[in-house]
Amino acid sequence: MIKSIPSLLLVLTLITGCGGGSSDEQPTPKQTPTTSSNQLGIGKTDGKYKLWEYVTPKTDTTNNFIDTTGDKTDSYKTTYSISTSSVTETSDYAKNEKTIYTKKADRITVTFTKDGTPNGSYDLDLTADINDDVTVLASQCILTKHFDSIKINDKSFSDVIEIKCSDKPGYYQKGIGEIAQTQLIGTTGSRSVRILSN
Repeated sequence: MIKSIPSLLLVLTLITGCGGGSSDEQPTPKQTPTTSSNQLGIGKTDGKYKLWEYVTPKTDTTNNFIDTTGDKTDSYKTTYSISTSSVTETSDYAKNEKTIYTKKADRITVTFTKDGTPNGSYDLDLTADINDDVTVLASQCILTKHFDSIKINDKSFSDVIEIKCSDKPGYYQKGIGEIAQTQLIGTTGSRSVRILSN
């Protein structure tokens, strides 16, 4: 994968000390997809969670993030521009790059560009259930939990899904998009945490 699945998954260790979350379903060991739609590369459309509503915001917006790694803290902005069936994400975190989310009948195509040139893409399922791969083709990115409410670094959020890619969780709030990502850094046990601050 090229960057965070939406910064999603993407670049997407568990949040230790994230308390306050109540999950409506508990994760169980991941099952290998057996539906004919997954075998044929057709995106899932009948899942409980509509990924478009969690991965992208409802309206044009600018989100401010605080990125903390060990003792170092940075801030950056991510801007979302909405059109009929697509959302374009730009960020001062990755200059000259854009991520474009396009909603289709059975999938969300996520396309990356750098300096106006295509730089890779992947397809998300349109919907998912707990423990599903969130991509049309098998991947390490799995919808692991839904929280009615969750507290991350003393900030509260409601109606949030957790998507883990290789044990790196990303958190997405319905109608808002990405709100946080965490990652364990090296063998020191320190965490990198990126969290919505507005």
